[in-house]
Amino acid sequence: MQDNYNRKLEDQQSLFKQLGIKLDALTIHEKDFDAKMRGYDKEEVDSFLDDIIVDYERFYDIITDLLDKYKEMQRRQSNWEEERRLLNVQRAKADNTNAVDRTIVENGIRSLERALEQLKLNIKEF
Repeated sequence: MQDNYNRKLEDQQSLFKQLGIKLDALTIHEKDFDAKMRGYDKEEVDSFLDDIIVDYERFYDIITDLLDKYKEMQRRQSNWEEERRLLNVQRAKADNTNAVDRTIVENGIRSLERALEQLKLNIKEF
């Protein structure tokens, strides 16, 4: 359990550093203030800092959840774009296949027309 907490704390510190956030839960927890004669109530300050730590941990959980969702959306978009690209390639191939088939048919028709003309000429000669 302590390992999980330490790992989470390291991840939190790393993320906060990337985001330019100076304080993390451990830094807040370990902060000590000097006692002064007319200073603040130490227990009240500690209680307030504990609340801040809880909020920081909640912020971290929310941020990491949002980052995970963002990465998942990027992955899905990338997959969608790849599928779209493959579909376009398949369509292009199909269009080229149809163009080739059309050319073959047109050449066949021309060939039949020439053969028909030749046959008509042969018939007239008889």
